Amino acid sequence: MLKASNQSIWMGKLAFGVALLGACDPPPVTEPDTPSATVETVGQLGEFAELGGKADGHVLPQFDPSFPATQDLAVLLPMDVDPPILGELPTQFDRKLLAREWVDEVSAAFGPTDIGPGFTSENNYEDWQLVSMRIAPCGPLGSFPGELPAGVCWPQVRLVWQPVMEDHHNGWMYVDTYGDDRAIHALYRVHSTDGREGIDPALQMMQEILASPEGFMSINPTQLQDFYHARDRALLRLSREVYALRGDLNLQDEWSQMNPRAETYHFPELSPTFQGRLYSFLQDFADPYAMHELTAFSLPEGRSPFSADIWVFLAFDVHFGQLFQRDIRVQSREDGRELIHLGMDQTVSAATEDPELIEALEVDPTLKDSLRDHVILDSDDEIRLAEVLADPRQTFVQNTTCASCHRLTDLPFDFHTFSYLEDRSATISPRVVEDTKHDLELMRGFIANLSQP
Repeated sequence: MLKASNQSIWMGKLAFGVALLGACDPPPVTEPDTPSATVETVGQLGEFAELGGKADGHVLPQFDPSFPATQDLAVLLPMDVDPPILGELPTQFDRKLLAREWVDEVSAAFGPTDIGPGFTSENNYEDWQLVSMRIAPCGPLGSFPGELPAGVCWPQVRLVWQPVMEDHHNGWMYVDTYGDDRAIHALYRVHSTDGREGIDPALQMMQEILASPEGFMSINPTQLQDFYHARDRALLRLSREVYALRGDLNLQDEWSQMNPRAETYHFPELSPTFQGRLYSFLQDFADPYAMHELTAFSLPEGRSPFSADIWVFLAFDVHFGQLFQRDIRVQSREDGRELIHLGMDQTVSAATEDPELIEALEVDPTLKDSLRDHVILDSDDEIRLAEVLADPRQTFVQNTTCASCHRLTDLPFDFHTFSYLEDRSATISPRVVEDTKHDLELMRGFIANLSQP
């Protein structure tokens, strides 16, 4: 059965939640006793004490000591959340959160692969819904650990979309909800100023400097300080709005657990209000013009991971809402040099890597020495590399293959990281757990420095 896609139905459910719990009350971020207080030094981001960015002119917020908790930065939504957040909902600039055209473009890119038409043949556009969100206070701008100072980063919002079927027959019985074995991951960078669209000028400046022949070494102190100031304004803005998702609730015991968001899971009566707040948040932070990267993976049609035993991964750069498919490469975590180029897609099975990678190893056996600390090639590697690949301090996403990162799960045929495989409970990969721990440390350090002179 298809879920209702009419926006008026969704808004009607949201209106009920507003009336019930006052979802439109002002955010519970309280101002300090001294209204003139402004942020002087907020850019230290905990371990990055050598930085000294400023968010000039912003009034200091006061956060509850429990903020951030795990569920503030890792928001997992049940498949049966009511109402679901669908891709057709508009942003503040009247663009779709997940445009039908994007789904069609991704499907077309899967066409020449082993997936064929499977990305869209078993699902309607209306089936795609938001299943999770992660907040990254300091998404690195380098391609390997140590390439740039740790503070050369930018706050991100990361969304996972998945087609969810209702009252679905899984081959032997009907299940209430069923997550098809495919997903879209979308990454957005936060603007430092409310109501602005596109890339932040300070971030664009840094990207242009990093892309120049001299790279980071060519930046001057004024440019670096301008970048840090804007980065901190963006993170302050993001922190306030993430905190506002709590409303006037205090569920810190539940929020501290890596589980579905408490308001939608433990207290489903709160779900309409929370989903309303979340949608308002996404209107501001998940506009297509803020997206800079999109990745996707899929099983072929047939809904049979055991017999098909094929998954394909794709990657896209995004500029002003337009998708541009890019090659999949692995760069060294030690010096950033390219180790392997897999072409426009990565095709794997539950037990084996991409055929192009396997062929490259046969042609050049020495390549295995370079890849042995970056890519999972066999079951022994899964054990040996699990901790390294899960640690965001040791491995950036550019330093391994899509499949290697997605293999860090309990089941060999489960490539989900923060979403759902069929009618099972959500898969939460070790990489997501470690990312969230790291992000909590960074945001807590950032907030702790808000009140320092």
